[in-house]
Amino acid sequence: MQKRRPMRHLNTLNLRVISFVQLFFCLSTHANPAADFPIVAEDLKVKLFAREPLVRNPCAITFDAKGRLCVGMGPQYRKPKPDTPGDSVWILLDDNNDGEADRRKRFATGFNNIQGLAWKEGALWVANAPDLTVVRDTDGDEIADEYLRIFTDLGNLEHGLHGLNWAPDGKLYMSKGNSKGLTILPDRVAPRAFRELWGVKAPNTPDFPKTKTFNASNYEKNYHDPSDDWGLTGGILRCDADGKNLEIVSRGFRNPWDICFDDTFIWFGTDNDQSQGDKLFSSFSGAHFGWGHAWSYDWKGDDHLPTAPSSGPLFEGSGTGVIHLNHSEWPQDYRNVFIYNDWLRRETLVYSKKWDGAWLRAADKPKVIAHAAGGRSMPKSTGKSFDPVDIEVGPDGALWISSWGREYGAKIANGKQQNEGRIYRIWPKDMKASWLLEPKRTKPIKEWTVPQLMADLRSSLPVWRANASEELVNRGEKIIVPLKDALSKEEQVSDRFATWASWTLGRIQQKNQNLTAYFSQAVFDSKSLNMRRQATAITSMRSAESQEATLLDNVRKALKDSEPRIRHASVLALRESGTSSDADLLLEVLSQEKDRIVFYSAWGALAQLTDASHRKDLLKDERAGVRLGALLSLLEEDALSDAELKKLIHDTDTAVVNLVKRRLGGKDAFPHRGRPLDATITEQKARAAIVNPISDMRTASGQTYQVMVLQEGIQMYIDRNYRVTSVPDLLKGEAFIRPACEDAELENGVAIEFKLRYPATVWIADDARPKQLPTWLRQGWQRTDLVIGSTDAERMNLYRRDFPKGIVKLGANRDGVNRGKGKYLVIIQPKLLAPKNKMTTVQSALDLMKNADLARGRDLYLSRHGANCVSCHQLEGIGNTFAPALENIGERTTAEFLARSILEPSATITEGFTLQAFTQQDGRYVAGIVLEETGREVKVAVTGDLVTRVPKAQLTKRETLNISAMPAIFGSMLRPQQVADVVAYLLQQKSEQ
Repeated sequence: MQKRRPMRHLNTLNLRVISFVQLFFCLSTHANPAADFPIVAEDLKVKLFAREPLVRNPCAITFDAKGRLCVGMGPQYRKPKPDTPGDSVWILLDDNNDGEADRRKRFATGFNNIQGLAWKEGALWVANAPDLTVVRDTDGDEIADEYLRIFTDLGNLEHGLHGLNWAPDGKLYMSKGNSKGLTILPDRVAPRAFRELWGVKAPNTPDFPKTKTFNASNYEKNYHDPSDDWGLTGGILRCDADGKNLEIVSRGFRNPWDICFDDTFIWFGTDNDQSQGDKLFSSFSGAHFGWGHAWSYDWKGDDHLPTAPSSGPLFEGSGTGVIHLNHSEWPQDYRNVFIYNDWLRRETLVYSKKWDGAWLRAADKPKVIAHAAGGRSMPKSTGKSFDPVDIEVGPDGALWISSWGREYGAKIANGKQQNEGRIYRIWPKDMKASWLLEPKRTKPIKEWTVPQLMADLRSSLPVWRANASEELVNRGEKIIVPLKDALSKEEQVSDRFATWASWTLGRIQQKNQNLTAYFSQAVFDSKSLNMRRQATAITSMRSAESQEATLLDNVRKALKDSEPRIRHASVLALRESGTSSDADLLLEVLSQEKDRIVFYSAWGALAQLTDASHRKDLLKDERAGVRLGALLSLLEEDALSDAELKKLIHDTDTAVVNLVKRRLGGKDAFPHRGRPLDATITEQKARAAIVNPISDMRTASGQTYQVMVLQEGIQMYIDRNYRVTSVPDLLKGEAFIRPACEDAELENGVAIEFKLRYPATVWIADDARPKQLPTWLRQGWQRTDLVIGSTDAERMNLYRRDFPKGIVKLGANRDGVNRGKGKYLVIIQPKLLAPKNKMTTVQSALDLMKNADLARGRDLYLSRHGANCVSCHQLEGIGNTFAPALENIGERTTAEFLARSILEPSATITEGFTLQAFTQQDGRYVAGIVLEETGREVKVAVTGDLVTRVPKAQLTKRETLNISAMPAIFGSMLRPQQVADVVAYLLQQKSEQ
């Protein structure tokens, strides 16, 4: 680091200029200090490390070997053109060690949007989809000279490449969303593993296309249009330090923004979903987490045998950066926890772990430790400047968080980027959180002593651990004894050190069978659960390298261990390096295993080690667990025909039968003619009407009538158990007044009076058994051909009449009727909308916000006779989840944004809700929002509150249209005041905290 030269002989003018510049910077950057800081937990403190102009829209962050923060940022996100300037990696420098950045230095530039960074051995790996690039400084000036494009054609920046992590096994792990590459031969081809995730076939292409080398002056990134371009699924992958041996670890993701691992090499990450809530997951080898599954989709997966379960509650937000925190100076509640950011809700949360057997789950609801007092809309945030993206633990022990700017994408004015940006540090009040560069870090790592290297295996900085581990591995045989000695002190070493030291030792001389035996013995002998788990995995790795099957004997014995996590580690070890001869052991596991995760991995391992024909024979095994595991593995491969499946429909195991029915699309039915075999009705519990179209209801009897939702199977009276058996489609789901049956005997006067809140069509369902109508129903009411059926009166004729807003009075049930009859029902269809001939504009709606009525807005939002927003959006627990979640929308947006979203839906499209179009072989065309995707079909929500399934085998074309799936019809449907009413209602949707 260069030192500043002392300033001498400054004249008065120079001093004035400097003072003016300092004053201007202070005033401009700290005009509203409170807005610069998130609200943090009472036992924590927060400090600003950097802000614009040093950082603008900072995204990925990491620390280099000197403990300095490196930030990936630039103008690439969110709609770059081929000529948009590239993103850069900047080193932020704190020259006076006061905890605030003083300046920055550009290390490398010219990238696509940077969404992941990881250092190792002087090389910085940069995730900038569609590329994975490695840059190095070869001449010591701290500016990258060498650029290596390791992979390309990895999809666009939406659902792109994230989560770069150097792990204890020496591998680079990465998370990849489901955007797919272009696959343009011969130069735009992704490695085979990525193509496998997306379901892309490219015959006669290399599994691993050749790395391309550049220098700083001729580096060329590959461009990919940022419009959504989905493949089948995303995944977690890993590769060697040169990019080779790339393989899929787990799959079934939509957009896993970040991943990390704890001190025991347990993975944790966030995955973004558009309709059911974001997911917290723990990846392990062979797992499939649901998105794009071969045949059975389930996003959460907790009670779904074909896929791996989630690791925490789903949440409406946008999960971004994650990190493991286990620092000795943090309070106990913050140790050995995962921390993750929610960009949309503008929160940072603590995830405390608990183990349910081998299943990682949340110990309790994740706790918010930093927030901006409200979320954001996709295009813009207001209020406090806290829009958290990436997160790391720094050399000082503090949490370092990158905070995005106000706008969703780059804001350019006069050719320069104008976005805001922040880097925050958060740490406990009782902790000093300071750090100075240690003397050893000024020397080449090859000159470090073994104790100095081992000390870095305990570090919270990924680069220090990875560098130290690699240097120890490079020193080879002479390091074996020191590492064994250190590991022998089990009770004195931390889990972090034990994990890293074990894997470091395990990577040395992998064909040394004595060393392999050391780990094999530790599977049983170690007193540490963590050491036993690591030893199991390391033994597997070394066994595969030496191709000596007997080395796994202790791993095989551990399949019967009392600890589920050891059994799981053993199953995974056999999956990685076992042989077909291990199948019988796996069958024994399947026959008796009760742990959700162990059983899941066991049938996955069985599929890896045996062929489909062998597993088909197992469908006749007398052990139910074996039949179930074999069936799950065969369904995963789509290896069973419908005819083969139907033979299993009478299996004695309920789980097997349920899976078969699910795969066949329901119960295996036989043809029949005539009336339905089951003529009974299914009783339903009546629900109160979502939108009550009346008020001020009074009854002659004094009984309290109810306004409910009309549907078949419900109780039709408040005092009798008679039920509705049939309802015309026109009236299903409408509000009706549920009366008292005993009031049927009233013979004169007004039986019921109420006030219509809107103009409405009122329907009367009158018992058809008497031939006479009540006197008041004989004039002004229109007879229809529609009827309602019930268990009291088999037929109730329907009459209708239009009423204006206001008071309605209805007469007695037996007025002019000389015999008994069932009490009539009243059904009400409100008319919330009225014809209009002028388009509503955003400004005309905003001008009327002062007169907005929340109750009217709620009715318009929820009612099928209003805007019917619930046909796509869920709110108050009502409606579909086809469109963006609006829970807490009032905390994260403005009236102007909401009005524009209603009237101009394509102006700003929430990621994932761009219209996707599908053309089928028979010419049929489907356009809508993708809800689910498996290897067999795509489930699409289309206009009209409908869902359709598109078979992939019938697809000829799939494209993304640059328009919103929300129809642009509300400008002609809603009046300005009605838009204002809906906006006011939405602005009231806020969390309770």
